[in-house]
Amino acid sequence: IQMRGYRTQLPFTSWAWNLLGLSFLLNGVIALMVAYDKRDIPWPWLLRLALLSFETAAPTTLLVACVVRYAIWPRVLQAGGDTAQLASFQALVMHNLNVMFALTEVGLLGGLPVVFSHWTVAPLFGIAYILFTWFMISRWLPSGEAQFIYFFFDTTLGIKFMAIALLSLLFILLLFYGLFGAFDQVLTHLNGGPIVHGVAIVLLSSVVCRFRD
Repeated sequence: IQMRGYRTQLPFTSWAWNLLGLSFLLNGVIALMVAYDKRDIPWPWLLRLALLSFETAAPTTLLVACVVRYAIWPRVLQAGGDTAQLASFQALVMHNLNVMFALTEVGLLGGLPVVFSHWTVAPLFGIAYILFTWFMISRWLPSGEAQFIYFFFDTTLGIKFMAIALLSLLFILLLFYGLFGAFDQVLTHLNGGPIVHGVAIVLLSSVVCRFRD
């Protein structure tokens, strides 16, 4: 499958990047309005959307990096394939830098919260993408031949494989959601400054990010 033009925005990685960018944009607008003494923001939905977009994007960024490191990259190596594309500068930025952005936002910058009671927002985002990628099965190629952009969404591999894959992704996504929810509290408990927070960000990033074979 060739990803050119608008198609570069169709992989889940791009969805996660765009949502994270949207959340930063909305929170930046809110901060700017407060800086100009507009304490009463005239659009309450802006506050809700800013929070929900970050709560969805933050765990999703970790999911992207985790899947690349522990599923996609090892599968390519196991099949004897070439990992040059995964190890390219563009791919490394797309799969890893968003993790650092999200963790830095929580650990060093604005400290945006991830509310545990909102835990359904991230899975709903994931379900939307699953439905989208199944909709695109016969639309990737001009011939209409079935193509799956990710092997774990391949419906030809059987119901058992699909169930295990989707439930695993759901579990990992919820795990990362809970991690973001507790991350700020743990850092507060550590009572450390920027150095301690920075070390925590690097350690957590190193668990999910991958840069070479």
